[in-house]
Amino acid sequence: AVRPPRAAVRGRIRPRWVAVAALAGLAAAALGTDRVAAGAAEDRLAHRVADRQPSVVGTPEVTVEGFPFLLEAARGTFPAVSVRAAAHAAGGLPVAARVDLRDVSERSGHYTAAGAEARFTVPFDALAAALGPDSAVTADHGRLHLARSVLGLPLDVTAEVRLTGHAVNVRPVTATLAGRPLDPADTRFAAVFQERDRTLPELPIGLAASGVSVDGDGLTVHARADRTTLS
Repeated sequence: AVRPPRAAVRGRIRPRWVAVAALAGLAAAALGTDRVAAGAAEDRLAHRVADRQPSVVGTPEVTVEGFPFLLEAARGTFPAVSVRAAAHAAGGLPVAARVDLRDVSERSGHYTAAGAEARFTVPFDALAAALGPDSAVTADHGRLHLARSVLGLPLDVTAEVRLTGHAVNVRPVTATLAGRPLDPADTRFAAVFQERDRTLPELPIGLAASGVSVDGDGLTVHARADRTTLS
């Protein structure tokens, strides 16, 4: 068999590579357009949250799941939307908020979600500041460890955090003053903590508190909601 000249072979291969490169360019352009549209939607939602939630500080970070975004947008549904924001609670306590929305739908500018789960975390340094000067708050195996000075003597308290109805309660479990054990059940001692019970404010988008926890990030109030409307 007579082989075709190399120049002829290269001539046939070159158009194929040109076609592949063109398709790759179109795909990249489509991906870029899709990402730009998603980013614009995320920015719009972020400003909407900031405008309608006075407790939010600055502009939140919004992530819209679903690919390709433009197809999901045409359908008016998104599998998940997450919102992260800095906020402040009553009394000025800083709060790191995260809300995860499931099956979000948009109709005529109104958004609904099949469900929502949220975390509202107060950092330890803010809790310590609320206790007073020379105070420290850390995590201790799911409990709070509180340390401060009382009349020049070190007071250390380990306390459980509970959700009772709409209130967050902190109750001492163990305590020492200058290394000597105190009775956490003593009524006068317990009363100091009862005075610090906090009733939760009304949460946004119909969220209801479902629990509290203590971890490395701080004290977190967990909340959830079924079928909710994002006003």
